[in-house]
Amino acid sequence: MSDVIVKSVKPADIVQPSDLAVRINAEHEKVKDALQRGAMHAIEAGRLLMQAKATVQHGEWLDWIGTNCQFAHRTAETYMRLAEGAHLLEANSQRAANMTYREAVRLIAELKGPEEARMSLSTRTRKRRDPIGDAIKNDPLSILERAWGAAGNDDQEVFKKKIGA
Repeated sequence: MSDVIVKSVKPADIVQPSDLAVRINAEHEKVKDALQRGAMHAIEAGRLLMQAKATVQHGEWLDWIGTNCQFAHRTAETYMRLAEGAHLLEANSQRAANMTYREAVRLIAELKGPEEARMSLSTRTRKRRDPIGDAIKNDPLSILERAWGAAGNDDQEVFKKKIGA
């Protein structure tokens, strides 16, 4: 047997289904509005990320994101792709004004030509495949300096002995 307690309901407490429907639809509109604003905020975040990337030293971008942003580098890439493709959305400003974040990402992917999409994908794939290898190739001295700085004094002394310094 269930231990459900049934609360007595007074006529004044009863909410009519039509009133609930009005409130439900109002909340639904708020959800749509928040999602639509999300796309515009994502584009602006992408523009700001592109500005930040221009100021960060070569090979330091992923570290900068990890240190300064509260999201993963993939999210940053998505935001920057949205910002780069914003002109495609703005060409149809009425549609863009009512677009959610996901719709904007999907539309930009559809509006890019196949060559541009392929080039963008191969660049992202290459970066994801071996970011450490790329960092070593692009700036090996920086990697060594970071490793040296991260090593404790004991490790540094052991290394100096091994290389005869």
